[in-house]
Amino acid sequence: MIDAILNLVFPQSCVLCQSPVRERRWSVACPDCWDRLEPISRPFCPQCGTPAPVIEGLCGLCRRGDYAFDFARSLFLFTDPMRGILHHFKYSGRVSLARPLGRRLRTHMQEEGFAASLALPVPLHRARERERGFNQAELLARHLGIRVDSRLLWRRKNTPSQTGLSRSQRALNLSAAFEVTRTPPDCVMVVDDVYTTGSTLHEIAKTLKRAGTSRVEVLTVARVLRQE
Repeated sequence: MIDAILNLVFPQSCVLCQSPVRERRWSVACPDCWDRLEPISRPFCPQCGTPAPVIEGLCGLCRRGDYAFDFARSLFLFTDPMRGILHHFKYSGRVSLARPLGRRLRTHMQEEGFAASLALPVPLHRARERERGFNQAELLARHLGIRVDSRLLWRRKNTPSQTGLSRSQRALNLSAAFEVTRTPPDCVMVVDDVYTTGSTLHEIAKTLKRAGTSRVEVLTVARVLRQE
């Protein structure tokens, strides 16, 4: 009844396909667009979670020890309409999307057996967060049902955009970008919206482990397929 009244007074259309959104639990995307999301299914690397047609044991990057984190999972592939949903979430201020995305993340976290009881959102630099008005990773983490600490980890460098950079350039760009404010717990879960190359998450995991953390887990909404 509440949805019916709201739709009568404030009709809402899907930001992706313009169809009516009749239930507010879907936020600003319609059920059909949510149903078109592509979940990541096995096989994928047991450590970093990168999907591949066939994987026996760890992927090449994990065998080489390229990642400092111990366990990473993503819920969806970063393809349309996921790309559009996250774009509206981050850049159009559609913060109500944090709820349906966060709830799906919570279910995925429980299904994949995460051990951490503390979530650390990937921090934005203060200047970028002021400009955007929020940190999308923190909004997602608030729906996971575990404790969230947005002050333990901070971004000390306002790094340029990672878009278009090679793996080595990303690593250089992120060097010493993060810092912890106190000794972290033994096991933590780092939360973000998109896993692109893993460079940001690797740098965060290195920073946390230097400060005393033994196990770093990673949970993201979407994953960009890696080009080998």
